[in-house]
Amino acid sequence: MDKSLLGGLILVLISTVTRAQAPYPGLEFRMIELAAGESARLKALNRGTGSAAQNSSCSVTLQFLDRQSRLVKERVVTLPPGKAASLDVDRRELPGDDPRGQIRAVLIFGYYGGAPPGPRIAQKFNCNIAPSLEVYDQSGSSRIILTEAKPLPAPSTPAQ
Repeated sequence: MDKSLLGGLILVLISTVTRAQAPYPGLEFRMIELAAGESARLKALNRGTGSAAQNSSCSVTLQFLDRQSRLVKERVVTLPPGKAASLDVDRRELPGDDPRGQIRAVLIFGYYGGAPPGPRIAQKFNCNIAPSLEVYDQSGSSRIILTEAKPLPAPSTPAQ
């Protein structure tokens, strides 16, 4: 096999593996509906990584988006290992007059793309987040609790 062809093949394989291992920038839950008198609570728990950076914290953005993916509510937090944060949204905070308002919950965290960050920056992306989404009524009774979230798609790169 030609050495330049072999080198090109190795480069393609390495870049594919690198892309497959690149962390996603967060997690999202499926679209849910909130009826009158209901609220949703998005929660993020930093489980820690057990790495050498024991005291590292993780920057997390908790968001609720409407059905057109417009921001309804947001909270940005820094979570040390073992700590959790939450964000609540009430049905009355959702746009429109549909009796069952639709929202999507998103957690943004992790490092994606570009050159590897230095040690100080990398600590902010040292995340092991356990997500949950709860829908509850005015009495505090839970209607659903979701813990299954899927990775956000990788950010698109602009056309060059």
